[in-house]
Amino acid sequence: MSTTTTTSTSNTKWWVVGGIGVTVMVVLAVWFGMSATVGKVHWYNTGFEVVSDEQVDVRFDLRRDPTRAVECDLHALDDKHARVGTGSVVVAPGEESPSRHVEPLRTVARATTGYVDTCSYVD
Repeated sequence: MSTTTTTSTSNTKWWVVGGIGVTVMVVLAVWFGMSATVGKVHWYNTGFEVVSDEQVDVRFDLRRDPTRAVECDLHALDDKHARVGTGSVVVAPGEESPSRHVEPLRTVARATTGYVDTCSYVD
């Protein structure tokens, strides 16, 4: 009987050590994930409207530090996925985040889509 009790105690000890190890790893993963995204610019393409053969309006939401200006690169593509328009827009510091934006983009031919490619702080 002594052997069974020792084996049971040994198994319990390893379950506790394993549980603590898994908990520590989860906490570290969450911490690394949060630190990688805090303070970064995030944008969400919410749509576009083809205004004419020479213009598309790009709609997007922007989540960022509202006290800092952000520059976003816009692109427009035609039906063959060729780039027919490119430009950038600077969004001035604002009162709130997230914020919604509609920006016109000039094109050299009729676009079938418009989107934000990248955004970054202007510093």
